[in-house]
Amino acid sequence: MTNYADLHIHTSASDGEYSPQFVVRAAKAQGFKAIAITDHDTLDGLEEAQKTSREIGMELITGVEISSTWEEKEIHILGYLIEENDGRLQQVLTEMKNSRSERIKKMVIKLRNLGYDIQLDQVTKISGAGAIGRPHVAKVLLEKGYVTSIKEAFNKLLSPGCPAYIPRYKITPMEAINLIIEAQGIPVLAHPGVNQADNLIPFLKELGLLGIEVWHPEHNIQDIDKYYNLAKTYGLLMTGGSDWHGNNKDLDFSLGSIKIDYSLVEALKAKKNELRGK
Repeated sequence: MTNYADLHIHTSASDGEYSPQFVVRAAKAQGFKAIAITDHDTLDGLEEAQKTSREIGMELITGVEISSTWEEKEIHILGYLIEENDGRLQQVLTEMKNSRSERIKKMVIKLRNLGYDIQLDQVTKISGAGAIGRPHVAKVLLEKGYVTSIKEAFNKLLSPGCPAYIPRYKITPMEAINLIIEAQGIPVLAHPGVNQADNLIPFLKELGLLGIEVWHPEHNIQDIDKYYNLAKTYGLLMTGGSDWHGNNKDLDFSLGSIKIDYSLVEALKAKKNELRGK
């Protein structure tokens, strides 16, 4: 019997639809041996996920997905096996969370000035206790009939270059990598086929990048081959995952759509042990 893992999942602690507890139980029901919760710029869902994973016997990899920017491109860096109590990491993530709230307030004001009748409390009602983000604004626009899909809301209003877009709090990929390394974690470049920043890979490797997300729903067969070979060329670890958000995105990313072999989790752990031994 093959053991599988999904190392890229979001919960309601950031912009996912479902609670950490639900996500862990859903992964267990699908037969996964291990998963990683990789919420955007927050560790708030880890405690609940860890509690549930202990109760039901699911291996949970501590993770985070840090948003960064390089030459106007969004570059996401995944951090695995991090020490979640690291003070510097917690400080920067708190700053990012606070700036995210301010960003959404400004987006709502922009939308209202553009004639869209939406209120901040409608957005916060959807985001709940999780980190507020653009998908929650998109959901309000969808519910009010201003768009026909969440994807349309992003393409028409909420993405860079669109009329309601507000730039995010920016850190560089280099800063994100350093944060993860300082927290004794493994930094991995998320969905490089989406970022279109292949030229950065050797540079980021020099700065401490240790892996590439090879398997992702937005990677086609050619992308998978390319990033598999790049990982081999640069001596980088390989990861993969479904990038599941529940129904908070219009993308057909379902839990179980990506199953990576558990041996890749063992490789992450081996690298962690190697780094500890230095």
